[in-house]
Amino acid sequence: MYTARLFTEYREILWIWPTFCVCSCQRISCFMATPAFQLNHQFIDQLWEMITSPLETSANTSLFHSVFLKGNAPTLNHLALIIEVAYWASFATEEGNSVTASLILRQSEHTSDTFHFDNPLEFSAKTLVKLGPALENPKADIGVWPDANGILKIWGFTSASSELIKSDFWVQILGPGRILILYSGRSIAAVTGNQAVFIDQKTGLQSMLPKIAAQAKSSDIKLLNLLRYNAILKIAQQMRAHGRGGTILVVPENKNWMQSIKAPIKYTGGANFLDAESKPMPMPLDDHAGLDQITHLIDEMNLPHQKDWIRSWQQVQQQCNRIARLTAVDGALVMNFDRYVYCFGANIQALNIKASSSHLRIVEPFENHIETLGPFAILGGTRHQSAAQFAYDQPGSITIAASQDGNVTFFSRDDQADHILTLQQAELILLHEGLGGSLWNLSVFTELGWFEREDEKKDKNYLSAVIRWMKTTLHRE
Repeated sequence: MYTARLFTEYREILWIWPTFCVCSCQRISCFMATPAFQLNHQFIDQLWEMITSPLETSANTSLFHSVFLKGNAPTLNHLALIIEVAYWASFATEEGNSVTASLILRQSEHTSDTFHFDNPLEFSAKTLVKLGPALENPKADIGVWPDANGILKIWGFTSASSELIKSDFWVQILGPGRILILYSGRSIAAVTGNQAVFIDQKTGLQSMLPKIAAQAKSSDIKLLNLLRYNAILKIAQQMRAHGRGGTILVVPENKNWMQSIKAPIKYTGGANFLDAESKPMPMPLDDHAGLDQITHLIDEMNLPHQKDWIRSWQQVQQQCNRIARLTAVDGALVMNFDRYVYCFGANIQALNIKASSSHLRIVEPFENHIETLGPFAILGGTRHQSAAQFAYDQPGSITIAASQDGNVTFFSRDDQADHILTLQQAELILLHEGLGGSLWNLSVFTELGWFEREDEKKDKNYLSAVIRWMKTTLHRE
């Protein structure tokens, strides 16, 4: 919990809270009528401006403007209402379980994967509490749109997997007091606890990519590191989704990690859980000048040819889902950076007692966040402490701990100091957006300068080829 001083510094508080918590729909209705609960309109104004203003332009990001479209955007009043209703619904329980739901601002549709109510439903926290459990797994998007009188209504729901990139305004309830706000295919803001924040995707990339890049082969193009990063985020997201908590240890391709695992390991063996048809295809022997850049890119990224790229991406998602399910077994899952699983259900043992005296270098994926140092002792629970211990003992690794309440933390050893780099509230940058989030990470990856050095002109050509292919495949004329 941030202090009052930091609240004032960030100026992004969403509500003023009393000393008690919201636990039921009845209490929600009572509290919403209490004058103490007031939406911070400064945050809402900034968010609405971000949604309605043109995308920022630069030499790198301009390439992506023709791929990511701006879809349906709410009015200022509707924006505030959607966030308020979603937030209060997040605190409710249905038969003892927290409510999660996905809302999208979209006109009513009559398609094969859409359920259309004969009579639109009231847009309220009570309605979301009733619908949420039925639409949670597999996830469906609840359609919201104003009626003829300008009043928001729920017209139905549609399959969340029916499209690759959602450009419309979109809100996901992730858990109690935690909602994610998305637009144009990416996460832009969140409410977490009593804070409202703007998401900074660069934080995760800057924190984790150095460890990933350190394990890359010399023949790998830079984009492979981004694919590995995205896959790790996807696995962490799915681990969080099963609700049991878990630990993932991402390790280099050597046996050093075994020193930090108690023997014997019950569930050991080895698999990558990738369908045979999506494994690397050989480079064509006829490598003549007629092969364009996109063919080279797809081959070197170990993906099938252009017409099967989306299917390959979907198969990697399935691979990540299979790996994540194993984390529901008590103990840690160990895999390498290319998602080959060595074991799961493993118990971590400490090698270096200095870890407990090391400081945590704490970062969070929010705009204008200021790094802080904290003692090892602030980590709550054995799972997070053991994950941090492993990261300290195995400097080349990345460890991920998810608690049952949905908090996700990444750990790695700081190469510059005797600190444990700790990325907290990482659940807000996981790939809830699917392919859209993956491709926006490509945009950020570019902005961070991975293609700017003189010896990487080849990679610049690859990037241009990816953008051209995306425009064709995603039908963005």
